[in-house]
Amino acid sequence: MQANTVKTALRVICLAVAGMATVAQAQDWDDWDDLDDAYVPARKGIEFALNFGVYQGNHKAANAFYNGYAGEYYDLGDNTANLMTIEQRLGLDNPNSQVWSQVMSSTGLEAGEFKYIEYPGLYGMRYTPGTLMGLQTLLFINPESAFVLHVDAINGLKSQGGWNIVSSDVDTGQGSERRTTYGIFSEENRFQLSLGYRSAAYITDEISWVFELGGSMLATQLENNYVRILNSNYQLLTAQVGNQFTGPTSSLTATGFGAYAALGVELFFAEGGNLMLTVRGSRDQVKMGSYEANLMHGALYLTWVIPPQLGNFVRAKF
Repeated sequence: MQANTVKTALRVICLAVAGMATVAQAQDWDDWDDLDDAYVPARKGIEFALNFGVYQGNHKAANAFYNGYAGEYYDLGDNTANLMTIEQRLGLDNPNSQVWSQVMSSTGLEAGEFKYIEYPGLYGMRYTPGTLMGLQTLLFINPESAFVLHVDAINGLKSQGGWNIVSSDVDTGQGSERRTTYGIFSEENRFQLSLGYRSAAYITDEISWVFELGGSMLATQLENNYVRILNSNYQLLTAQVGNQFTGPTSSLTATGFGAYAALGVELFFAEGGNLMLTVRGSRDQVKMGSYEANLMHGALYLTWVIPPQLGNFVRAKF
């Protein structure tokens, strides 16, 4: 009798444990279903996005190439144009230079007052932030992982600095030196192609961290490098033929390679697409003429991820 009671009790306990396991299992699946329903960004396939941003070039490139005396060390690789120094462009080594005569007349210098050109070593050439625009293509493997292709253009990236004409009193040839500061400027265009891997860490359904790492290609096109004396500009990217100065006939574009990393935040909206704010740093091989250097650059991106409702051509799922 006692043995039967024990067996009956064991059966009840086993049935209870099995029932609890079944209920727990059912509860677990329900919880996963709830999580799946709440997991908004079910992303897989191709998405497109527009990049808008601010790009900061490394000042070392500007200070090395656009300083007004870099023509002594670098060439443009163009038979129809040179990178001239300020002294060469103003014709200081030519006693019959029309350009130098014009400069002396406009600045009020008299014969014998000029001593030398002081280049922008103390002032330095510095890039001003440039505007960036581009297209981003994302291939999502799952909501957390994607391959990313950036095609970005930075048009009108400018740098500027100062240089001096040093003169003294013509009567004595001695006395205190006078320094008159003038500007030196540059302008270039950059095109950047980047291919990387992106990972996301979701904070909530509406926001996630974004991490990105990859390789890049940077093409630099030279546009202008000139000095300004009062109201006159004198181009240094030029070649002199007689008394005339001609510009280059080629695009003066060179390409280097590098790598980049980015950290950002993505915000999700029910309608109107997503927004990403990303800080990016890259180490790129900058090539300008025969100048070449591996330098760090920075950029701040504001990216609009185009919503798929705009058309089937915007997003394709596999």
